Amino acid sequence: MYHFIDVTEVSEGNLLPSEALKLNSEYIENLIPGYRTLAVSGREALSPELSTYESGVRDGSSLLNRRYPARTIVVKYQLMSETSEAFREAYNQLGKILNVENAEMIFNDEPDKFYIGTPSLIDEVDPGTNAVVGEIEFLCLDPFKYSVVEYEAEPSLDESSVLIDYNGTYKSFPVLEADFFSEKDVADDGETAGTLTGSGDCGYVAFFTEDEKIIQLGNPNEEDIEEAYAKSQTLMNQTFLSSTAWGTTAKSLWGVNNGTVLPTSIKQLGSVAMKVASYTPPPSPTTTTATILNKAKTTVSAPTFYYTIKAKTTSRNATSVKVSLTITTSLGSSGSYFGRGYGLRGSVYIGGSWHNITIKNTSSYWKGKSGHTVSMAVTVSGLSGTTSFISGIKFKVTRTDSLGTAGTLGETSCKSLPISTYIASVPETYYLTASSYGSASGAWHGPSITRTLPADAAGDIGAQNFTLTYKQKMSISSSGTGQLGAFQVQVVGTNGEKIAGVRIYKNTSGKSGRLVLYIDGAQVYTGSLDLSYNNKYFGAKESSVQTSTISKSGSKITFSIGGVKKTFTDSGVSAAKARKVTFTFEQYSTKSALSYNGLYRAKFVKNNCETEKDIPNKFSADDVVEADCKNGDIRLNGILSPQLGALGNDWEGFYLTPGLNQIGISYSEWVPAEYAPAFKVRYREVFL
Repeated sequence: MYHFIDVTEVSEGNLLPSEALKLNSEYIENLIPGYRTLAVSGREALSPELSTYESGVRDGSSLLNRRYPARTIVVKYQLMSETSEAFREAYNQLGKILNVENAEMIFNDEPDKFYIGTPSLIDEVDPGTNAVVGEIEFLCLDPFKYSVVEYEAEPSLDESSVLIDYNGTYKSFPVLEADFFSEKDVADDGETAGTLTGSGDCGYVAFFTEDEKIIQLGNPNEEDIEEAYAKSQTLMNQTFLSSTAWGTTAKSLWGVNNGTVLPTSIKQLGSVAMKVASYTPPPSPTTTTATILNKAKTTVSAPTFYYTIKAKTTSRNATSVKVSLTITTSLGSSGSYFGRGYGLRGSVYIGGSWHNITIKNTSSYWKGKSGHTVSMAVTVSGLSGTTSFISGIKFKVTRTDSLGTAGTLGETSCKSLPISTYIASVPETYYLTASSYGSASGAWHGPSITRTLPADAAGDIGAQNFTLTYKQKMSISSSGTGQLGAFQVQVVGTNGEKIAGVRIYKNTSGKSGRLVLYIDGAQVYTGSLDLSYNNKYFGAKESSVQTSTISKSGSKITFSIGGVKKTFTDSGVSAAKARKVTFTFEQYSTKSALSYNGLYRAKFVKNNCETEKDIPNKFSADDVVEADCKNGDIRLNGILSPQLGALGNDWEGFYLTPGLNQIGISYSEWVPAEYAPAFKVRYREVFL
């Protein structure tokens, strides 16, 4: 049932209206005092557009195609402020909130679904008043709504297919994923040695629907028997994801401060250790609401007034909570009035201090039993994590004029306000980073680690063709624009050749750094790179951190670093064989180092042919390949890899339909069953 709010009243019960809009995870009501959603239109059933054609003398028309147009959602709102200054500030805040594109839109009456929309029109409001009603239009280029939950399905009883009971009302294009068998040099404890067998290496994977639509990744024509080229071999695969990952066995595989760096003036000093890379966000504190004062009646001179206070708590942390208070005042009868020249001030005692708010200006005129509402927000501090309620709240009302006592209320005790307790965050991920940068005034310095690659299964030392994959984290803090630092990786040959390398450095104030690519010891590319706190490639959020690669095929070297993909040809390194890999974490002089600068994982694969298309086992240990059927993107370990897709892939026809769906799966026949990839299908339900 919907409760539509008149512009002169406040809702009973829940402080949020039924159709309140949550824009990018925040309800606008919680961000702007005095803002309230009144009504929403445009969310109803969507009519399709039909294209038809006529044929000769045939009666009627034939359907050519059907499509759904963009959707426009209109939000009607009320904004009330006590002063012109507060009104202008509220509109400034509204403008800031609406300065978004393709925002996630969730409505309070349907919290499990969202639209994607962009503000397209903000209605003009009446001038000369601090209480207005207006409209905001959102253009949804994608007219559908989606489930907030992204579902994940895996093979169950039948390991050759994935069964999905799809509850949406419109087709959904899934994301198809294959996770390949995991094996590492060293276990997560940093002590237990592992073996890289290559048993889980795979040439292709495929997904197909019941009506024979197929998505194929890799190359099924490359067989593992009597192949023209030998399989690739993983020579290094090490992760640094646990607090103990830099254990005795792990350390024994790496040399410290004896690697190859560029420029050569960098001082290799200091030490490395496992540190916390990210913390698990604490559970979102429960928002609490309560009526702490219910129709408190005045007992002084007529007319009679009633006061009600509703409270809502948000933004709970270890020591404080934000309390939003809505005070509603009404006269006792429909014939009562309280004219101009009379003013009321409310005072709330909470958290150890009084907070005042104007309930009625002397310029306003009240008549009848309509409710008059004002809002205020305070932050209550001095709490502990286990505090579960705020007590000792009091309320009183005084006159702002000297013309009588009507409307005044003596100091009145309110009910205690329940609040959620606070649960602290805990370490979520770790990475390998500098525990000490050493000291070198006026120079770049820091620790390096170097891995000497082992011989392959045939005893051959060095890799003429290879792919180095690594995952790093690199960013300033949220306010650390003055922080400086650098990260680099160098691939070195059997004779000391500087085959290929990458250095990312930040040597000036701001949020950007520089990316330098090296081949044969010389710079071949420089460019800018975002190193802000939540940059989308190496930022503070673990989900944003992307994989980087350096690959060599004969004389061709390809870099994929931070969204930059470059390929170069250099005959000078064509015959060079990779033997060592060095990672370095740097600080400049005594300047503040980067808050985040470390390594999650490193993997080195030796390829036994000079063209990628001839590699029989396209996928190796710990690889993850994803195919997004909505846009046709294929990613290998987070990097766009369109070369892995087959020409016949049916992207437009591969979707889930309402009801039961069965998706078949297959992979290279030569992969033993116990080393088979793990298949997943991820999807959101789509609704008209």
